[in-house]
This record gives sequence, structure tokens and C-alpha cells, in this order.
Amino acid sequence: MQLDKLDDNPKLIDVINKIHSEPWPRFLNESAIIKKHWRKLYKIFPQYQFLLKDNSEYIGLANTFPIYWNGEIGNLPTGFDESIETILQEPEAANTLCALAIVIKKKFSGKGLSSLILKYVKDAGKTYGFTNLIIPVRPTLKSKYPLIPMKNYMLWERSGLPFDPWLRVHVKNGGKILKEAYPSMVVRGSVAEWQEWTGLYFGDNGEYIIEGALNPVRIDLKNDFGEYVEPNVWVLHKTSTNS
Repeated sequence: MQLDKLDDNPKLIDVINKIHSEPWPRFLNESAIIKKHWRKLYKIFPQYQFLLKDNSEYIGLANTFPIYWNGEIGNLPTGFDESIETILQEPEAANTLCALAIVIKKKFSGKGLSSLILKYVKDAGKTYGFTNLIIPVRPTLKSKYPLIPMKNYMLWERSGLPFDPWLRVHVKNGGKILKEAYPSMVVRGSVAEWQEWTGLYFGDNGEYIIEGALNPVRIDLKNDFGEYVEPNVWVLHKTSTNS
């Protein structure tokens, strides 16, 4: 296994985009913050974009960025969207590494590679001089329980560890669950756009359970408006801790 960085090979952007095309529900890519800033982040911080390679194939990635955080839980960004805005505001003041995405290709899931790439990211953070790694984690199975508040779901346990597999990986590798990240990401669009993004028809006002969504999507026919507010979970890792 080896870890490659985007700044060492700019052509890896195509690999990054391909890996990202797999795991996310389409509507997440319609976030105004992502559409406005995501590609810009790659250009500004290529040295923090890591790809995990096994022999000749890239099997996963981590999108990380330097951010300022004073260490107080109450002063964490609300989540994914606000993290991006904070990262771009004062990059010279950054004292923490923030991982906004860690992805393993589906065909390689269940092989312990999430723990491996997480370890690599922590090691990289330490190399860059960061003590803290913070992550607005998107729990793997929360979309199966969209009516359960995240603040409740993130506390579910099985055999003394988090019920959710991705949260469990973090805790087993030294991560500490800090609090719910809410609102983490917001996606807004017209009713027609939501119908295109989801393949569903919305005939009434109300909240709809959408495949891949962690919370219901709210549809307002009168105002031709749909909104999705995603909750995540803030997790803290100490980069000096070997797991």
C-alpha cells in the first residue's frame, strides 16, 4: 500500500473525481457550497489530497484541509458547509487538520482499509504539524433510520462500541465522538429539481424519506421549494496517537 498526493501528480484529479462518483446520493452534489467551492479547494490545497494505492489500483481517498479551531467543542463549525467557509477564510491561521471526506471503493469495503487510510491521514497530519484531526463524519447506516435524530443515533451502541460501522471504525482507531454536526450540509432546489435528482414524484407538501438521505427532505409545493438539511457527527482524533 502507498499514499499518493495530488500535488505530486495533478492528473490524479481524474482518479479523485471517479472515486467520488460512486458513494454519494446525487442530490449531495447539488449543494450550493460544494458547487461553488469544492474544486477550488483542490487547487488551493493539493498537498492535502491523499489517494490510497494497492499495486496499480487506487482504492480510496481522503480529502483533508487545514482549518483553524481553538479546541473548544462549542466553537466547532456547524458541519461540512461551514468548515469549507472557515477553511477558505483564513488558511494562514490553520492549526488543525479537517477531513471532509474519506472514501473507500465499494468493492474493497470490509477489508479494514478504512482504518488503514485513517491511520495514514493521522500520520500525515502529524507530519504537517497538526495535533488535532477533526472530521464531520457521515455515518454509514444513518440513511436506514432517517426518522431518528442524529443526536440519538450517534449514541447507539452494540457490544460497547458505536452501532454505526463508520463511527465504530473511528472509535476503534482512537477517535472521540464530540457532538452532532448540525446543520452540516444544506441542499435546496425547486420541486422539479428534486424530482430530477431523486426520480420521485412529489404530489403533496410534507417530509419525504429519500434513498441515501440521513434526514427527510421537506417539500413545499406552493413555494416550489425543497430542502434537505444533513446532520453529521463531529469526531476528534489526536494525530500523535498511534492506532
